[in-house]
Order: sequence, then structure tokens, then C-alpha cells
Amino acid sequence: LALGAWRLSRHGVLTRSMPAIESLGSATVLAVDKTGTLTENRMTVSVLDDGVRRLVLDGQRGELDPVMRRLLGSALASCEIDAFDPMERAIAAAALNHAAREAEELGGMTLVHEYELTPELLAVTHVWKPHESNRLLVSAKGAPEAIAGLCHLEPAAVTRLLARVEQIARDGLRVLAIASAELKEGPPPSSPHELPFGLLGLIALRDPVRKTVPAALADCHRAGIRVVMITGDHPGTARAVAQAVGLDDSHGLLTGQDLSSMDDDALRDRVAMVSVYARVPPTEKLRLVRALRANGEVVAMTGDGGNDAPALKAADIGIAMGSRGTDVAREAAAMVLVDDDFTGLVTAIRIGRRIYENI
Repeated sequence: LALGAWRLSRHGVLTRSMPAIESLGSATVLAVDKTGTLTENRMTVSVLDDGVRRLVLDGQRGELDPVMRRLLGSALASCEIDAFDPMERAIAAAALNHAAREAEELGGMTLVHEYELTPELLAVTHVWKPHESNRLLVSAKGAPEAIAGLCHLEPAAVTRLLARVEQIARDGLRVLAIASAELKEGPPPSSPHELPFGLLGLIALRDPVRKTVPAALADCHRAGIRVVMITGDHPGTARAVAQAVGLDDSHGLLTGQDLSSMDDDALRDRVAMVSVYARVPPTEKLRLVRALRANGEVVAMTGDGGNDAPALKAADIGIAMGSRGTDVAREAAAMVLVDDDFTGLVTAIRIGRRIYENI
């Protein structure tokens, strides 16, 4: 086992629990995230949509028109000041290239309040105070359905918005909605739902699929290992990426909302066939892992966030992401995938099988 752990480390997989090496060799289901595992996690802003026009940024140079600049500037205002997340860094780069004036104005403001993303509200909201002004500027970005709720859109407007999202997501793009509001100076309300938001439009980011993934997926299929993709992205995005890498989606796709509406028996029946899951919150990831194991599968699962820790612990082999994983995820996992590469994970299972047979 010690020699096996050394061999795994040479392929970018660090072992935190020796017994996991034996389990890795007998894995029958590999449950992975999309971003950074199947894709390169190297995002660029590709499309801007203000509800009237759709602008493809690929190849664009220089400043955009005021409407699109405002959309990009508000997206930047809802990002962290020193962005670490690849998505936020991509938005910052696009704003500097195409909305430099708005980015410069934001540099002269002070962030006075932040509403964090939660499982109940998939949106981040920042409140800014411009210097020498008695007004507060508010920007929010997040899942289109969450932003539609913050803007209190009419059902017909929500339907139109989600139709636009579906069109963009078919190309495998990650789609965010952007909203903004203004307030009088003073303490912000306790909930972002109380803010007078107006919808500005959509931003779509492209994250290329890793070129080595289709061949690695084919290796898994030949080895009798079923690969399941679990993502928080829009169903259209998940479906497009699944088709691009060759993941079986013939039995349809389930969302987190679908999972929450099923009892445990119905869930066990569905997870036996479905391999693509979208908009899945951490609590449903845990139920997915338990349902797969209840069906007799040996589950290897990847995760990166602190909220993934319960599911990583519940899996037969929990595998944390090394470059983008949190400390909590790494502590809960039995193994750490150093460079987050799916191909390295498949290689690790191959080595795990050899070690298991040797023992």
C-alpha cells in the first residue's frame, strides 16, 4: 500500500487514507464535477445579452457601447475585489478590456456590504458607496432563476429570460444573470429581496473541455466504470458538456429540484440509469452518493467546496481537488487530486486496480 501511494503521487494523486487505495481499485461509479475536472477551468467571457441584442465578445476589441459596458461593469461590481475564482477573474479581464471607464469608476468606490451566495439564493450581491455621493450602488450576479426572483419579474418575463438562457447554454456556456439597484445612503436591508433590482442582462462564459477527457471516459467505459457528472450549472450547459465529452445522457438529466421531490426509493431507481445532474446543491449530492451506494455501487467522488465535505465523507473514496479545493474538502477526503485533471483520476483507478490485484 505504501508503494502504491508513492506510485499514485507520481501521477498527481496524494493518498490521505491507505485503505482508500484498495477501494479505488474496486470503484464502479466515478462521480465528478464539471468545472475544472472535465473542463479546463480557464474561463473567458464569450457572450453578452441585454435582452434586445446578443453580442459575441470573441475577437472584439476596444470599448463597447454604453449598455453593454454597464452590463460588464455591474458584473465586475458583484465580484470579489481581489478575484481568485476563475469565473470572476474572467469577468474582471473582460471589464478591463471592454468597459475600462466603468472599471475605473468602481476603483473609486468603497464596498460597504455583501450578501453571500447561499444554497437558498444562488446569487452574490455587493453594495458600493461612491465617494462624495449620498447614494449606494448595488450589483448582483447569479443563476438566472435566482436573479429573476430578486428582480420580482412577472411570469411572462421569467419565461422569456429562461428561453434566452437555454439558447446560450446549448453551446456549453456558463450563463449568469446581472442586476443592479440604487439606494439612499444608510444601512442596507437585511435581505437582498428587499432591494429594488432591475435586470440588466446575461453574461455567458466559455470553459473549454479538456482534450484528454473523451479518451479517458472511453477507458472508463471499457473498464466497466460508470461516470456520473454532477454540476451546479444550468441543465443546458451540463447537457452540452456531456455530449462534448461523450458522457451518456440517453436516460435524460435530473436537476437538484427533481432530486428533492423524490423519496429515497424513487431516487435509487433513477440514479441507476441517469448520469447527468445539474443545479445540484450540496445536500442533494449527499443523497446521490447514498443512493448509489444503496444500489451496491462502490463510489469514488470528487469535490472542492466546504459544502461537499459530507458527500466526500459518505463516498467509498472521497477525492478532493488540489488546486481549487478548500481545506475542509481536503480534510474530509481520502485522496487529493493535485491538478484537478480527470485523466489523472482515471490513471489512479487503473493503478488502484493493479495494487488491489497484487495484494
